Amino acid sequence: MSKNLLRVWGLSMALGLLVLGCAKVPQEAVTAARSAVDSARVAEAPLYAPEQFRAASDSLEAAMTEIEKQNSKNMFTRKYDLAEQRLIAAKQIAESSVRLAAENKARVMAESQEAITMLEAAIAEAKTLMEQAPRGKDGAAVLEAMKGEVAAVEQALATATASRAAGDYFGSRDTARAATETVKAISAELTTAIEKKKMGKR
Repeated sequence: MSKNLLRVWGLSMALGLLVLGCAKVPQEAVTAARSAVDSARVAEAPLYAPEQFRAASDSLEAAMTEIEKQNSKNMFTRKYDLAEQRLIAAKQIAESSVRLAAENKARVMAESQEAITMLEAAIAEAKTLMEQAPRGKDGAAVLEAMKGEVAAVEQALATATASRAAGDYFGSRDTARAATETVKAISAELTTAIEKKKMGKR
């Protein structure tokens, strides 16, 4: 083998080793992590698994920042190991957030329906008690005011029902629960008035 051929061969080998020694951006991991975070967003993880979704997004953002940092370095000193670890973590957390979001959504949907059912029952009870409440001079005015309060609670029931139909399960649940507390307070007041009336007849 001639000296020139040896030189060419040696140069080729050296260039090959340099190319092999240059770290490359983990593009597949980037794509996988972004896809997982996007899927989590579509699965409503920001609403039903906010902490996990935020962790996945933060990990992805940190990975991209690390990639930019490495890209700014000399091509022979770049290392993407840390970025790849963060990308893998982002993907795993995002996938976990999808499962958690599904579980939490199902739970809140059930809580919403339960709250509406409880509110309906509480309104019915208040109306029954109104029929039994004393209707004296003072009682009539109080009873009329309570009827207005119950009417407002019935409007809250309509709002909660509409919110649930629109997919706002948190809003539906919270509205129904708050209204139930209001109507229960009315029922307690009516019960006290009825008991006093019964005691007065003895």
